[in-house]
Amino acid sequence: MLGEETITEFGAHLLRQGRSKKTVIGYQSDLRGFAAFYAARHNLPWVVEETTVEDLRAYLEAQPAQAPTVNRRLYALRSFFKYLVRQGILTSNPAEMLEAKRVVQKERYALPADEIARFIHHIPHPHVQAAAWTMAYTGLRIAEIIFLRMEDVDFEEGVIRVEHGKGDKPREVPICDALRPILSQYVEQYRMHAKPHERFFATPSTGGLSPTHINRVLKQTSQALGYRRYVTAHTFRHSFASNLIRQGVHITLVQKLLGHSSPTVTSVYTHATREDLQRAVQTLSFEEVQP
Repeated sequence: MLGEETITEFGAHLLRQGRSKKTVIGYQSDLRGFAAFYAARHNLPWVVEETTVEDLRAYLEAQPAQAPTVNRRLYALRSFFKYLVRQGILTSNPAEMLEAKRVVQKERYALPADEIARFIHHIPHPHVQAAAWTMAYTGLRIAEIIFLRMEDVDFEEGVIRVEHGKGDKPREVPICDALRPILSQYVEQYRMHAKPHERFFATPSTGGLSPTHINRVLKQTSQALGYRRYVTAHTFRHSFASNLIRQGVHITLVQKLLGHSSPTVTSVYTHATREDLQRAVQTLSFEEVQP
């Protein structure tokens, strides 16, 4: 079968399985990248039954990219050929013979509680400031923030409803006592006449906030405060999770709040400062027991 035909069928299969459109587009893009590489390599259209391990290895090695990007392409190929095996088109999965690259996890950048307050108080843009408080108190992703509607913020029930989280997974995040007056004041000042389906965080001129605008304001605030590392929208999500774990909140609860599929994903948000390590070793005592 020709590659383009099977790529289209594979995309339809993923959608039936409940995968998000973004994921499907990403997988198909990686597969079409391989199809173009195969055609150039063999001067022939890609026929999936003729794919070899050497073709796949050459494709992955010929594309200069960081380990996470190479692994993403490999996972797309594995999933694609696994689907073809299940459909009886192939008898084996050639991508299973390739190993993923080792990814060195970078230390996540998180702000302590007092620094979060100092930073947000210095944000000059009221809409971005309100959005930053919300991210800091809820751990919402920037995409979840910008698509939040008026009806998603339920003051009566005390929750924010995320209808389309990552992977289209809905969840509810409680509105804590510290965040409630911030959101109430924001609505009274800027969104009192907004309709239920309209964006919660929005400027009068655009009717919304863009990720680019939010991160640009955060970068400008970082520069004004003399930060060596720029604070981004995702920094608040990191800080939300890290500060909860430091306060003793169980990781499974943090997982639910963040909308992660497993505690393993959430574990990357755990941090240990030098002070944490010093307190840890101070708990040890090996005094000699006197007879």
